[in-house]
Amino acid sequence: MNSKSKLKQKRSTVNPSSSQSEPLASWFTNHISRRSLGKGMVWAAVLGMAGVTIYKFASDDGSEVSYDSLELQKKEGWNVGSSDKTLTFREGLTEYDSRQKTWSGSDPNYLISIYQPRSPQWQPFFVPSLIQSLSQLSLNSQIKPINTAAMNEAYQRAEGLRNLISQSTNANQTLIIADLPGPASIALGAAMADTTQLVPVFDNWPHPLGVVRSHETLGAMIYYAREIEEKKSKVADDAPAILLLDSNRLASYTDQDTQFDNRYLAKIPPADQLKQRGIKQVIYLVKDPAQKEELDDINDDLVEWQKNGIDVRMLQLSEFKPYDEPLQASAAGAAPAGAEPVVQRHYYYGGSPLMHWWFYSHYFYGPPRQLMWMDSGYSRTIPRPTSASTFQPPSYRPVSRPTVFNATRVGTAPGASGVGKARPSGFGRTSVRVSNDGRVTGTRVGRSGSYGRSGGGWFGG
Repeated sequence: MNSKSKLKQKRSTVNPSSSQSEPLASWFTNHISRRSLGKGMVWAAVLGMAGVTIYKFASDDGSEVSYDSLELQKKEGWNVGSSDKTLTFREGLTEYDSRQKTWSGSDPNYLISIYQPRSPQWQPFFVPSLIQSLSQLSLNSQIKPINTAAMNEAYQRAEGLRNLISQSTNANQTLIIADLPGPASIALGAAMADTTQLVPVFDNWPHPLGVVRSHETLGAMIYYAREIEEKKSKVADDAPAILLLDSNRLASYTDQDTQFDNRYLAKIPPADQLKQRGIKQVIYLVKDPAQKEELDDINDDLVEWQKNGIDVRMLQLSEFKPYDEPLQASAAGAAPAGAEPVVQRHYYYGGSPLMHWWFYSHYFYGPPRQLMWMDSGYSRTIPRPTSASTFQPPSYRPVSRPTVFNATRVGTAPGASGVGKARPSGFGRTSVRVSNDGRVTGTRVGRSGSYGRSGGGWFGG
Protein backbone atom coordinates (compact mmCIF):
# COMPACT_ATOMS: atom_id res chain seq x y z
CA MET A 1 0.00 0.00 0.00
CA ASN A 2 1.54 3.39 -0.99
CA SER A 3 1.82 6.53 1.17
CA LYS A 4 -1.27 8.12 -0.43
CA SER A 5 -3.60 5.32 0.48
CA LYS A 6 -6.18 5.80 3.19
CA LEU A 7 -6.61 3.18 5.81
CA LYS A 8 -9.98 1.67 6.47
CA GLN A 9 -11.60 2.45 9.83
CA LYS A 10 -10.27 0.11 12.48
CA ARG A 11 -10.54 -0.25 16.24
CA SER A 12 -8.29 -2.14 18.63
CA THR A 13 -8.70 -1.94 22.40
CA VAL A 14 -6.56 -3.30 25.21
CA ASN A 15 -6.13 -1.78 28.65
CA PRO A 16 -2.88 -2.54 30.47
CA SER A 17 -1.19 -0.14 32.86
CA SER A 18 -0.68 3.47 31.82
CA SER A 19 2.97 3.35 32.86
CA GLN A 20 3.61 1.14 29.84
CA SER A 21 1.57 3.25 27.44
CA GLU A 22 3.45 6.54 27.70
CA PRO A 23 6.77 5.85 26.01
CA LEU A 24 5.36 3.48 23.40
CA ALA A 25 2.51 5.81 22.46
CA SER A 26 4.96 8.70 22.21
CA TRP A 27 7.37 6.70 20.03
CA PHE A 28 4.52 5.59 17.78
CA THR A 29 3.06 9.04 17.21
CA ASN A 30 6.46 10.64 16.66
CA HIS A 31 8.27 8.06 14.54
CA ILE A 32 5.88 5.91 12.52
CA SER A 33 5.62 7.12 8.94
CA ARG A 34 2.53 6.97 6.77
CA ARG A 35 4.18 4.21 4.76
CA SER A 36 4.57 2.02 7.82
CA LEU A 37 0.97 2.77 8.75
CA GLY A 38 0.12 0.50 5.85
CA LYS A 39 0.52 -2.28 8.37
CA GLY A 40 -2.41 -0.86 10.32
CA MET A 41 -3.55 -4.12 11.87
CA VAL A 42 -0.12 -4.73 13.37
CA TRP A 43 0.35 -1.24 14.79
CA ALA A 44 -3.17 -1.09 16.18
CA ALA A 45 -2.28 -4.19 18.17
CA VAL A 46 1.01 -2.61 19.29
CA LEU A 47 -0.77 0.49 20.55
CA GLY A 48 -3.35 -1.69 22.22
CA MET A 49 -0.56 -3.33 24.19
CA ALA A 50 0.50 0.15 25.26
CA GLY A 51 -2.90 0.92 26.77
CA VAL A 52 -3.97 3.31 24.03
CA THR A 53 -7.20 2.76 22.11
CA ILE A 54 -7.06 3.67 18.41
CA TYR A 55 -10.54 4.39 17.08
CA LYS A 56 -9.60 5.22 13.48
CA PHE A 57 -6.89 6.24 11.07
CA ALA A 58 -9.29 8.13 8.86
CA SER A 59 -6.82 10.27 6.93
CA ASP A 60 -3.39 11.82 6.90
CA ASP A 61 -4.68 14.37 9.45
CA GLY A 62 -4.16 12.02 12.38
CA SER A 63 -5.81 9.51 14.66
CA GLU A 64 -8.45 9.40 17.37
CA VAL A 65 -7.03 8.01 20.60
CA SER A 66 -8.75 7.08 23.87
CA TYR A 67 -6.50 8.09 26.74
CA ASP A 68 -6.62 7.87 30.53
CA SER A 69 -8.16 11.19 31.57
CA LEU A 70 -5.85 11.85 34.53
CA GLU A 71 -2.73 11.03 32.53
CA LEU A 72 -4.00 13.24 29.71
CA GLN A 73 -4.49 16.14 32.13
CA LYS A 74 -1.00 15.69 33.54
CA LYS A 75 0.48 15.87 30.04
CA GLU A 76 -1.76 18.42 28.36
CA GLY A 77 -2.94 20.51 31.30
CA TRP A 78 -5.73 20.15 33.85
CA ASN A 79 -8.20 21.97 31.54
CA VAL A 80 -7.25 20.09 28.37
CA GLY A 81 -9.66 20.88 25.56
CA SER A 82 -11.37 23.60 27.63
CA SER A 83 -8.66 26.16 28.30
CA ASP A 84 -11.15 28.94 27.54
CA LYS A 85 -13.42 27.87 30.41
CA THR A 86 -13.18 28.44 34.18
CA LEU A 87 -14.29 26.44 37.20
CA THR A 88 -17.69 27.16 38.70
CA PHE A 89 -18.61 26.73 42.38
CA ARG A 90 -22.26 26.08 43.12
CA GLU A 91 -22.24 27.62 46.61
CA GLY A 92 -20.23 28.46 49.68
CA LEU A 93 -17.35 30.54 48.29
CA THR A 94 -15.65 32.46 51.09
CA GLU A 95 -12.56 34.60 51.58
CA TYR A 96 -11.90 33.06 54.99
CA ASP A 97 -11.03 29.59 56.26
CA SER A 98 -12.44 27.84 59.34
CA ARG A 99 -10.00 29.77 61.53
CA GLN A 100 -11.26 33.06 60.06
CA LYS A 101 -8.02 33.74 58.23
CA THR A 102 -7.73 34.77 54.62
CA TRP A 103 -6.31 32.38 52.08
CA SER A 104 -4.19 33.38 49.11
CA GLY A 105 -2.72 30.68 46.92
CA SER A 106 -2.28 27.01 47.77
CA ASP A 107 1.08 25.29 48.13
CA PRO A 108 0.43 21.63 47.25
CA ASN A 109 3.38 20.48 49.36
CA TYR A 110 1.97 22.32 52.37
CA LEU A 111 -1.45 20.76 51.90
CA ILE A 112 0.07 17.31 51.45
CA SER A 113 1.96 17.72 54.74
CA ILE A 114 -1.35 18.55 56.45
CA TYR A 115 -3.48 15.80 54.96
CA GLN A 116 -0.88 13.02 54.96
CA PRO A 117 -1.55 10.65 57.89
CA ARG A 118 0.74 11.19 60.84
CA SER A 119 1.25 7.47 61.41
CA PRO A 120 3.56 5.69 58.91
CA GLN A 121 1.31 2.64 58.93
CA TRP A 122 -1.49 4.54 57.17
CA GLN A 123 0.63 6.67 54.84
CA PRO A 124 0.75 4.02 52.06
CA PHE A 125 -3.00 4.42 51.54
CA PHE A 126 -3.00 8.22 51.29
CA VAL A 127 -3.79 9.28 47.69
CA PRO A 128 -2.46 12.83 47.03
CA SER A 129 -3.52 13.11 43.36
CA LEU A 130 -6.16 15.79 43.89
CA ILE A 131 -3.84 17.99 45.96
CA GLN A 132 -1.03 17.55 43.42
CA SER A 133 -3.22 19.16 40.75
CA LEU A 134 -2.53 22.50 42.46
CA SER A 135 0.99 22.40 40.99
CA GLN A 136 -0.65 23.72 37.81
CA LEU A 137 -0.74 27.46 38.42
CA SER A 138 -3.73 28.20 36.22
CA LEU A 139 -5.77 25.77 38.33
CA ASN A 140 -4.27 26.95 41.63
CA SER A 141 -5.41 30.50 40.98
CA GLN A 142 -9.04 29.36 40.58
CA ILE A 143 -9.35 27.26 43.75
CA LYS A 144 -11.01 29.11 46.64
CA PRO A 145 -12.16 28.04 50.11
CA ILE A 146 -15.78 26.93 50.33
CA ASN A 147 -18.05 26.46 53.33
CA THR A 148 -21.52 25.10 52.65
CA ALA A 149 -24.54 24.19 54.76
CA ALA A 150 -23.94 20.52 53.97
CA MET A 151 -20.35 20.81 55.23
CA ASN A 152 -21.50 22.45 58.47
CA GLU A 153 -24.11 19.76 59.04
CA ALA A 154 -21.59 16.96 58.44
CA TYR A 155 -19.15 18.66 60.84
CA GLN A 156 -21.74 18.95 63.63
CA ARG A 157 -22.94 15.37 63.28
CA ALA A 158 -19.34 14.17 63.20
CA GLU A 159 -18.71 15.81 66.56
CA GLY A 160 -21.15 13.31 68.06
CA LEU A 161 -19.22 10.43 66.49
CA ARG A 162 -15.93 11.96 67.65
CA ASN A 163 -17.23 12.13 71.23
CA LEU A 164 -17.94 8.40 71.24
CA ILE A 165 -14.78 7.22 69.49
CA SER A 166 -12.47 9.42 71.56
CA GLN A 167 -13.62 7.65 74.75
CA SER A 168 -13.72 4.08 73.45
CA THR A 169 -11.21 1.61 74.85
CA ASN A 170 -10.52 -0.19 71.54
CA ALA A 171 -11.22 2.37 68.80
CA ASN A 172 -8.02 1.61 66.86
CA GLN A 173 -9.34 -1.87 66.02
CA THR A 174 -11.94 -0.28 63.74
CA LEU A 175 -11.38 1.40 60.38
CA ILE A 176 -13.99 3.94 59.30
CA ILE A 177 -14.66 4.55 55.60
CA ALA A 178 -16.45 7.88 55.15
CA ASP A 179 -18.15 7.57 51.75
CA LEU A 180 -19.77 11.01 51.60
CA PRO A 181 -19.76 13.81 49.02
CA GLY A 182 -16.18 15.11 48.90
CA PRO A 183 -16.67 18.40 50.81
CA ALA A 184 -18.75 16.63 53.49
CA SER A 185 -16.03 13.96 53.93
CA ILE A 186 -13.47 16.72 54.50
CA ALA A 187 -15.77 18.44 57.01
CA LEU A 188 -16.24 15.18 58.91
CA GLY A 189 -12.48 14.67 58.93
CA ALA A 190 -11.92 18.19 60.28
CA ALA A 191 -14.30 17.56 63.17
CA MET A 192 -12.43 14.37 64.10
CA ALA A 193 -8.89 15.45 63.24
CA ASP A 194 -7.68 15.57 66.86
CA THR A 195 -8.66 11.96 67.60
CA THR A 196 -8.23 10.07 64.32
CA GLN A 197 -5.80 9.56 61.45
CA LEU A 198 -7.25 11.14 58.31
CA VAL A 199 -6.50 9.25 55.08
CA PRO A 200 -7.80 11.16 52.01
CA VAL A 201 -8.39 8.97 48.94
CA PHE A 202 -9.13 11.41 46.08
CA ASP A 203 -7.58 10.16 42.83
CA ASN A 204 -8.51 12.63 40.10
CA TRP A 205 -8.01 16.21 38.92
CA PRO A 206 -10.60 18.95 38.46
CA HIS A 207 -11.70 19.99 34.97
CA PRO A 208 -14.00 22.84 33.88
CA LEU A 209 -16.39 20.23 32.45
CA GLY A 210 -15.55 17.47 34.92
CA VAL A 211 -18.39 15.09 35.74
CA VAL A 212 -16.84 14.85 39.24
CA ARG A 213 -16.74 18.31 40.80
CA SER A 214 -13.51 17.62 42.64
CA HIS A 215 -12.53 21.31 42.71
CA GLU A 216 -15.21 21.73 45.40
CA THR A 217 -13.51 19.04 47.45
CA LEU A 218 -10.25 21.00 47.06
CA GLY A 219 -12.07 24.13 48.24
CA ALA A 220 -13.17 22.28 51.38
CA MET A 221 -9.62 21.00 51.96
CA ILE A 222 -8.34 24.58 51.87
CA TYR A 223 -11.13 25.79 54.17
CA TYR A 224 -10.23 23.30 56.92
CA ALA A 225 -6.46 23.12 56.31
CA ARG A 226 -5.28 25.28 59.24
CA GLU A 227 -7.77 23.70 61.63
CA ILE A 228 -6.65 20.20 60.71
CA GLU A 229 -3.00 21.25 60.98
CA GLU A 230 -3.61 22.44 64.56
CA LYS A 231 -5.56 19.35 65.59
CA LYS A 232 -3.19 16.90 63.94
CA SER A 233 -0.47 17.64 66.50
CA LYS A 234 -2.70 16.07 69.18
CA VAL A 235 -3.22 12.76 67.38
CA ALA A 236 -1.49 9.68 68.78
CA ASP A 237 0.33 7.33 66.41
CA ASP A 238 -2.05 4.52 67.37
CA ALA A 239 -5.19 6.60 66.83
CA PRO A 240 -7.95 5.01 64.70
CA ALA A 241 -8.01 5.80 60.98
CA ILE A 242 -10.69 7.19 58.68
CA LEU A 243 -10.52 6.83 54.91
CA LEU A 244 -12.07 9.94 53.35
CA LEU A 245 -13.79 9.11 50.03
CA ASP A 246 -15.87 11.15 47.61
CA SER A 247 -19.15 9.37 46.96
CA ASN A 248 -19.47 11.35 43.71
CA ARG A 249 -16.46 9.59 42.15
CA LEU A 250 -18.81 7.41 40.05
CA ALA A 251 -21.05 10.30 39.00
CA SER A 252 -23.28 9.67 36.01
CA TYR A 253 -21.51 10.28 32.71
CA THR A 254 -24.26 10.85 30.17
CA ASP A 255 -22.06 10.98 27.09
CA GLN A 256 -22.75 14.61 26.37
CA ASP A 257 -20.45 17.23 24.88
CA THR A 258 -20.68 19.17 28.15
CA GLN A 259 -18.82 16.60 30.29
CA PHE A 260 -15.24 15.49 30.83
CA ASP A 261 -14.85 11.98 32.23
CA ASN A 262 -12.72 12.48 35.36
CA ARG A 263 -14.36 9.61 37.24
CA TYR A 264 -12.11 7.27 39.22
CA LEU A 265 -12.06 4.24 41.51
CA ALA A 266 -11.49 4.31 45.25
CA LYS A 267 -8.16 2.78 46.26
CA ILE A 268 -8.63 0.98 49.55
CA PRO A 269 -6.43 -1.53 51.43
CA PRO A 270 -6.66 -5.30 50.93
CA ALA A 271 -7.75 -7.51 53.82
CA ASP A 272 -4.25 -8.70 54.72
CA GLN A 273 -3.03 -5.11 55.08
CA LEU A 274 -5.91 -4.30 57.43
CA LYS A 275 -5.19 -7.35 59.55
CA GLN A 276 -1.52 -6.39 59.80
CA ARG A 277 -2.68 -3.10 61.30
CA GLY A 278 -4.88 -4.79 63.87
CA ILE A 279 -8.19 -3.98 62.19
CA LYS A 280 -11.00 -6.30 63.24
CA GLN A 281 -13.97 -4.42 61.88
CA VAL A 282 -14.85 -1.74 59.34
CA ILE A 283 -17.61 0.84 59.62
CA TYR A 284 -18.90 2.00 56.27
CA LEU A 285 -20.19 5.52 56.96
CA VAL A 286 -22.83 6.92 54.60
CA LYS A 287 -24.95 10.07 54.64
CA ASP A 288 -28.44 8.74 55.41
CA PRO A 289 -30.86 5.80 54.94
CA ALA A 290 -31.18 6.56 51.21
CA GLN A 291 -28.00 4.53 50.68
CA LYS A 292 -28.56 0.85 51.32
CA GLU A 293 -25.28 -0.63 50.09
CA GLU A 294 -21.69 0.25 49.30
CA LEU A 295 -20.84 1.87 45.97
CA ASP A 296 -20.15 -0.49 43.08
CA ASP A 297 -16.39 0.04 42.83
CA ILE A 298 -15.74 -1.23 46.37
CA ASN A 299 -18.25 -4.08 46.46
CA ASP A 300 -15.59 -6.71 45.75
CA ASP A 301 -13.32 -5.23 48.43
CA LEU A 302 -15.87 -5.20 51.22
CA VAL A 303 -17.03 -8.71 50.38
CA GLU A 304 -13.39 -9.85 50.47
CA TRP A 305 -12.89 -8.25 53.88
CA GLN A 306 -15.99 -9.98 55.25
CA LYS A 307 -14.76 -13.35 53.92
CA ASN A 308 -11.43 -12.78 55.66
CA GLY A 309 -13.01 -12.27 59.06
CA ILE A 310 -13.18 -8.47 59.12
CA ASP A 311 -16.71 -7.54 60.13
CA VAL A 312 -18.22 -4.78 57.95
CA ARG A 313 -21.12 -2.68 59.25
CA MET A 314 -22.94 0.38 57.93
CA LEU A 315 -23.41 3.59 59.92
CA GLN A 316 -25.60 6.45 58.76
CA LEU A 317 -24.28 9.87 59.74
CA SER A 318 -27.91 11.04 59.97
CA GLU A 319 -28.27 8.86 63.09
CA PHE A 320 -26.47 11.63 64.97
CA LYS A 321 -29.42 13.92 65.64
CA PRO A 322 -29.60 17.36 67.28
CA TYR A 323 -30.54 17.65 70.96
CA ASP A 324 -30.83 20.99 72.74
CA GLU A 325 -30.01 21.05 76.44
CA PRO A 326 -29.58 23.91 78.94
CA LEU A 327 -26.09 25.30 79.19
CA GLN A 328 -24.72 24.98 82.73
CA ALA A 329 -24.68 28.18 84.73
CA SER A 330 -20.95 27.88 85.39
CA ALA A 331 -20.30 28.09 81.66
CA ALA A 332 -23.06 30.48 80.63
CA GLY A 333 -22.75 32.90 83.52
CA ALA A 334 -25.61 34.26 85.58
CA ALA A 335 -28.63 34.82 83.36
CA PRO A 336 -30.72 38.00 83.88
CA ALA A 337 -34.08 37.50 85.57
CA GLY A 338 -36.77 36.59 83.06
CA ALA A 339 -34.26 35.84 80.27
CA GLU A 340 -34.72 32.86 78.01
CA PRO A 341 -32.62 29.88 79.13
CA VAL A 342 -29.40 29.41 77.22
CA VAL A 343 -29.22 26.06 75.40
CA GLN A 344 -26.38 24.15 73.82
CA ARG A 345 -27.01 21.97 70.78
CA HIS A 346 -25.21 18.60 70.59
CA TYR A 347 -25.62 15.76 68.14
CA TYR A 348 -26.21 12.44 69.87
CA TYR A 349 -26.37 8.96 68.41
CA GLY A 350 -30.06 8.09 68.42
CA GLY A 351 -31.03 11.68 69.12
CA SER A 352 -30.59 11.89 72.90
CA PRO A 353 -27.94 11.42 75.63
CA LEU A 354 -29.64 8.22 76.79
CA MET A 355 -29.40 6.67 73.32
CA HIS A 356 -25.80 7.84 72.85
CA TRP A 357 -24.45 4.89 74.89
CA TRP A 358 -26.02 2.34 72.57
CA PHE A 359 -23.48 3.13 69.87
CA TYR A 360 -20.92 0.99 71.70
CA SER A 361 -23.25 -2.00 71.74
CA HIS A 362 -24.39 -1.58 68.15
CA TYR A 363 -20.87 -1.20 66.71
CA PHE A 364 -18.73 -3.32 69.06
CA TYR A 365 -16.67 -0.47 70.42
CA GLY A 366 -15.29 -0.90 73.93
CA PRO A 367 -17.36 1.48 76.10
CA PRO A 368 -15.71 3.77 78.67
CA ARG A 369 -16.54 3.50 82.37
CA GLN A 370 -18.00 6.97 82.21
CA LEU A 371 -19.12 8.87 79.12
CA MET A 372 -18.43 12.60 79.13
CA TRP A 373 -19.30 15.47 76.83
CA MET A 374 -16.77 18.26 77.07
CA ASP A 375 -17.71 21.52 75.37
CA SER A 376 -17.93 25.29 75.91
CA GLY A 377 -15.83 25.28 79.04
CA TYR A 378 -17.64 22.58 80.96
CA SER A 379 -17.99 18.82 81.03
CA ARG A 380 -21.16 16.84 81.36
CA THR A 381 -21.56 13.23 82.43
CA ILE A 382 -23.91 11.27 80.19
CA PRO A 383 -25.73 8.61 82.25
CA ARG A 384 -25.99 5.02 81.12
CA PRO A 385 -29.39 4.11 79.67
CA THR A 386 -31.77 2.17 81.88
CA SER A 387 -34.02 1.02 79.05
CA ALA A 388 -33.49 -0.94 75.87
CA SER A 389 -32.57 0.77 72.63
CA THR A 390 -35.56 1.93 70.62
CA PHE A 391 -33.75 1.50 67.30
CA GLN A 392 -31.18 -0.74 65.66
CA PRO A 393 -28.40 -0.07 63.16
CA PRO A 394 -28.91 -1.03 59.50
CA SER A 395 -29.06 -4.78 58.92
CA TYR A 396 -26.26 -4.56 56.40
CA ARG A 397 -23.67 -7.02 55.21
CA PRO A 398 -21.69 -6.68 51.96
CA VAL A 399 -22.93 -9.20 49.40
CA SER A 400 -21.32 -9.82 46.03
CA ARG A 401 -23.40 -8.45 43.17
CA PRO A 402 -22.86 -7.93 39.43
CA THR A 403 -21.24 -4.57 38.65
CA VAL A 404 -19.09 -3.25 35.82
CA PHE A 405 -16.18 -3.37 38.27
CA ASN A 406 -16.35 -7.09 39.05
CA ALA A 407 -13.22 -9.10 38.27
CA THR A 408 -11.25 -6.04 37.16
CA ARG A 409 -8.26 -6.45 39.46
CA VAL A 410 -4.78 -6.50 37.99
CA GLY A 411 -2.95 -9.63 39.02
CA THR A 412 -4.20 -12.88 40.48
CA ALA A 413 -3.27 -12.58 44.14
CA PRO A 414 -6.33 -13.18 46.35
CA GLY A 415 -7.46 -10.07 48.19
CA ALA A 416 -5.59 -7.80 45.80
CA SER A 417 -8.08 -4.99 46.29
CA GLY A 418 -7.67 -1.27 45.94
CA VAL A 419 -4.48 -0.18 44.24
CA GLY A 420 -4.36 -3.12 41.84
CA LYS A 421 -7.73 -2.50 40.23
CA ALA A 422 -8.15 -1.93 36.52
CA ARG A 423 -11.01 0.18 35.23
CA PRO A 424 -13.68 -1.09 32.84
CA SER A 425 -13.49 -0.01 29.23
CA GLY A 426 -14.41 3.62 28.68
CA PHE A 427 -14.34 4.57 32.37
CA GLY A 428 -12.28 7.67 33.20
CA ARG A 429 -11.02 8.00 29.64
CA THR A 430 -11.09 10.82 27.06
CA SER A 431 -10.92 10.73 23.27
CA VAL A 432 -8.33 13.00 21.68
CA ARG A 433 -7.20 13.73 18.14
CA VAL A 434 -3.47 13.10 17.69
CA SER A 435 -1.71 14.40 14.57
CA ASN A 436 0.77 12.25 12.66
CA ASP A 437 3.66 14.15 14.21
CA GLY A 438 2.39 13.40 17.74
CA ARG A 439 0.58 16.61 18.72
CA VAL A 440 -2.77 16.49 20.49
CA THR A 441 -4.88 18.70 18.25
CA GLY A 442 -8.30 18.26 19.79
CA THR A 443 -10.24 16.80 22.70
CA ARG A 444 -13.64 15.22 22.29
CA VAL A 445 -15.46 15.68 25.58
CA GLY A 446 -18.57 13.59 24.96
CA ARG A 447 -18.03 10.22 23.29
CA SER A 448 -20.55 11.18 20.61
CA GLY A 449 -19.40 14.80 20.29
CA SER A 450 -17.16 16.83 18.04
CA TYR A 451 -13.63 17.91 18.79
CA GLY A 452 -12.58 21.04 20.62
CA ARG A 453 -9.13 22.53 20.19
CA SER A 454 -6.42 21.29 22.52
CA GLY A 455 -3.71 23.25 24.24
CA GLY A 456 -1.24 21.76 21.74
CA GLY A 457 0.94 19.78 24.13
CA TRP A 458 2.79 16.57 23.31
CA PHE A 459 2.43 13.00 24.54
CA GLY A 460 5.57 11.81 26.23
CA GLY A 461 7.16 15.26 26.22
